[in-house]
Amino acid sequence: MLSACETDLSTGHHDEALTLATALVTRGAADVVGSRWAVRDGPTAVMMAVFHHHLTTGGLAPPDALRAAQLWMLDPRRTLPFPLDGPLRHEAARPDLHHLQHWAAFTHQGNPAPSGAAHTVSRTSRER
Repeated sequence: MLSACETDLSTGHHDEALTLATALVTRGAADVVGSRWAVRDGPTAVMMAVFHHHLTTGGLAPPDALRAAQLWMLDPRRTLPFPLDGPLRHEAARPDLHHLQHWAAFTHQGNPAPSGAAHTVSRTSRER
C-alpha cells in the first residue's frame, strides 16, 4: 500500500509506464495500490483505515477492498465499520469525503483475482 502522494504517477513523460507502483509489480509484488496525484493526509488516512479493514477483517482481495473503501467514501450516509478515536475520528466525520480528490487518486495494479482465486489459478496452470 503506497498511500503517499503520486506513487503511481510517472514524472518524466506522459507515456512513461514506470512508476513506483509499476516498479514494485515488475519486481514481483502481487498487488500494489498507489496514487495518481497529491492527496490530503486526513481523508487519505481514513480511506486507508477503511481499505485495511476490508482487506483484513472483510477478507477482500486488494482491488475489491480498494473499491469498497472508495464506495464508502462516496456514500452520503456512511458510517464507520469500526471504531476510531482522536484525529482520525474527526477526519472520518468530514462532510466532503465524497469529493473526487479524496478517493479517486488511488489505483490498484497487479493481481485482479478475488481473494483466494490467485492460488487456484496458479495451481491449475501448474497442473497443465
